[in-house]
Amino acid sequence: MLVSDSLTGAARRRSELEQALQNVEKSAAAPAAHESWGSDLASSVRQLQSALNHHVAEVEAPQALLEQIVEKAPRLQRAVESTRQHHAILAHAITDLLGKLGDPVATAADIRLDVIEILNDFARHRQDGADLIYEAYDVDIGGY
Repeated sequence: MLVSDSLTGAARRRSELEQALQNVEKSAAAPAAHESWGSDLASSVRQLQSALNHHVAEVEAPQALLEQIVEKAPRLQRAVESTRQHHAILAHAITDLLGKLGDPVATAADIRLDVIEILNDFARHRQDGADLIYEAYDVDIGGY
């Protein structure tokens, strides 16, 4: 896989994550008293889960972006490993949130706190990823 293809794929996945994160935020901010609040939020969280899975598959595949970064700039090995670990942390947080959404004793306030934490974690991940790519290639992958 060419570096330009990897960067294009990563940028595309970032856009998908952006849309999914916006949907989660919008769903969480809706009135919790509405009867479909929980199911709407769960649906948007599953969309986020899918977008994250696609992102991870794209950048962690053999010879994909993360391996290419280490090949180009071995000094970034630790940052790449940190990125891989953060993917697992994000996936776990999403799974936990989906579990809480299915828990009848979980309150909307508690669920919203978890959503805010996940949104913040994704913002940090996005920033760290942009810095990592810039360090390796002097390219601004673009933000969302």
